[in-house]
Amino acid sequence: MTQLNYINKPIFDHGAIEQISEVLRGMGIKRPLICTDPGLVQLGMLDQARNLISNEFTPIVFDQTPANPTQEAVEQALEMYKAEGCDGIIGFGGGSSIDLGKAVSILATHEGTILDYSVNEGGVEKITDTAPLLAIPTTSGTGSEVSSGSVIIMNDGRKLILASAHLIPNAAICDPDLTLGLPPVMTAGAGMDAFTHCVEAVLSPTIDPPAEAVGLDGIERIFRGENLLRAVKDGSNKEARWNMMMAATEGAMAFTKGLGLFIL
Repeated sequence: MTQLNYINKPIFDHGAIEQISEVLRGMGIKRPLICTDPGLVQLGMLDQARNLISNEFTPIVFDQTPANPTQEAVEQALEMYKAEGCDGIIGFGGGSSIDLGKAVSILATHEGTILDYSVNEGGVEKITDTAPLLAIPTTSGTGSEVSSGSVIIMNDGRKLILASAHLIPNAAICDPDLTLGLPPVMTAGAGMDAFTHCVEAVLSPTIDPPAEAVGLDGIERIFRGENLLRAVKDGSNKEARWNMMMAATEGAMAFTKGLGLFIL
């Protein structure tokens, strides 16, 4: 079992999802809102995770996260959070579900609209304490489980950027086994996302040797070890899946150094 001590403390290993109740208990969450998407519900992955949550917790499910989280979805999830008396959030899925959870975590403890707290409107400093958030990634791409950012598509089509240390999930469970069923095309796309994050961080002119080292390690895991190729060719390859999830997490850790133009 590996525990990373960097920005937050992800629990990282095959089968780590089995610790979900322990993690929720440590966070003081009793009634979490699970932000996820219809695909994971249909695949039975949500039930797999929910069945591991002990009876002391009452999870509420918002399963309408779109491929790119929208203002409308954020507002719908927030309404459910408040109506059900939730006291925390679980982002279960790819970066979209976790990003949605981050946006909800702001509005659960702040007045106004999500636009008020965006980089676009100079609202970053307005973000203070947010609702507790547990991130559980099911893809190896964005690294949202350790990042301080979130991207939301507004109703008018604008891309809203949220960025704050308060948006770093309070805890994360990184279980590579959750990615075993990911199709080759999605595996490849997510893997290139992770690779781009690592490369952009390494090439950033900002001086941050520790972050640069993390990015270089991520690049090595993806290509020198041929883990992306192996994961695409054989989705059941646990070693490749482990290394790809680690590389994705490292990519987001590294881009604290700064980025240029990168793939979202």
